[in-house]
Amino acid sequence: MLDNYNDNFKSALIKKIAKNSNTYQLGNIGSKIYFRKSSKSFKLWLDFLFYQLKEACKKRKLVVWTNIYTPSELLYALGLIPIYPELISGVLASVGLASYFIETAESKFYTTDLCSFYRVATGLVLKGWFPEPDLIISSSQLCDGSTKFFHSISKYYNCEHYLIDTPYYNDLNSQKYLAAQLKEIAHKIDEISGQQLNNERINHTFNLSNQAREYIIKLSKFRENIPSPLSGWDAMAYILYMFFSSLGTERGLEFYRTLYQEVRERVDKGIGVIKEEKHRILWLHQIRPYYQNEIIQNLKENKAVISFEEVSYVYWSALDPQRPWASLAQKMTSNFGIGPIERRVKTVYDLVKRYNIDGVIHFSQRGCRQSCGGAYIIKDFLQKKGVPMLILDGDGADSRNYSKAQTRTRIEAFLEMLS
Repeated sequence: MLDNYNDNFKSALIKKIAKNSNTYQLGNIGSKIYFRKSSKSFKLWLDFLFYQLKEACKKRKLVVWTNIYTPSELLYALGLIPIYPELISGVLASVGLASYFIETAESKFYTTDLCSFYRVATGLVLKGWFPEPDLIISSSQLCDGSTKFFHSISKYYNCEHYLIDTPYYNDLNSQKYLAAQLKEIAHKIDEISGQQLNNERINHTFNLSNQAREYIIKLSKFRENIPSPLSGWDAMAYILYMFFSSLGTERGLEFYRTLYQEVRERVDKGIGVIKEEKHRILWLHQIRPYYQNEIIQNLKENKAVISFEEVSYVYWSALDPQRPWASLAQKMTSNFGIGPIERRVKTVYDLVKRYNIDGVIHFSQRGCRQSCGGAYIIKDFLQKKGVPMLILDGDGADSRNYSKAQTRTRIEAFLEMLS
């Protein structure tokens, strides 16, 4: 009985600490000390991460939980504080905490067939460690697990869930259908928040996003250089976090401006990710394993570098503040991952040619059926073009699904084939 009391006390104490804004203020200071030798762009990401969590705890604005393919510009234009459970789950996996929350979710009968990122997020919810949402906005785009997760969480917290139904096709009718949904959601949130959405805020948010987009495009151009000046391993970590969550903010613009300057300096000095670049790899799917693993070491030992990754590709046009809903709708339907598989195949092959790619690795995350389902179609197409492709099965957050020896063997065999 005393043990149960102690466990309950510790749980309540940790929950209180996790929801205290000062925790994240101190966490940022501590992280800056620990990562003092890291790049300025990495430290700016830390600033942004802890700022979001701190503000969510303060509750001075409405806190919205959302998924990565809901345009962040919509949320910032509406004056919301967004929390991204998928991205936070990746961060927790990188510091070795994902297993604890996965086990918490599974103890409540969440099956291992579900995406591990949402099992981590569910564990966080069950433990009460997340800043609670005032509302939820998510899109159906690309991920069925996302839709089910947010629907379930809205019931758990008894809050509104606005689901953006993203059409299959990228045409005018689809964009009109989507724009009408975005406009309706914006007006509903205006009523909840009591703030009137105005053109000035839309202009400011869209302009910040467009400026950051230009820096991302310039970064993508730099990455055509040989040797590769930016590691795809980093691009799918803290840079990816900013790609999905910061567009439309001052901090996001500062981050991309700084990253651009860092990469430009490396290009000017001829500095590559590795000393001798032998194989240039294109990484497919939007994630990689975030727990401790040896994949990047396996690549480096064989003089291979991830020169680019499909998730970093800028597929959308600059946003037009004069047509906010149509413009955001166009951004969403322009994603090459939705619609006919031919759209993704074409984009992948364009990236292969643009970045002088020697081989392609598709990381098939358990639970991400929408991406993995097209992997063999892409592989068949690339083989006909003479481009080798490895389908690497794995998991982004659950380390139990990672086999060090098997992964090393498959990567080494693939790279030997490239040689």
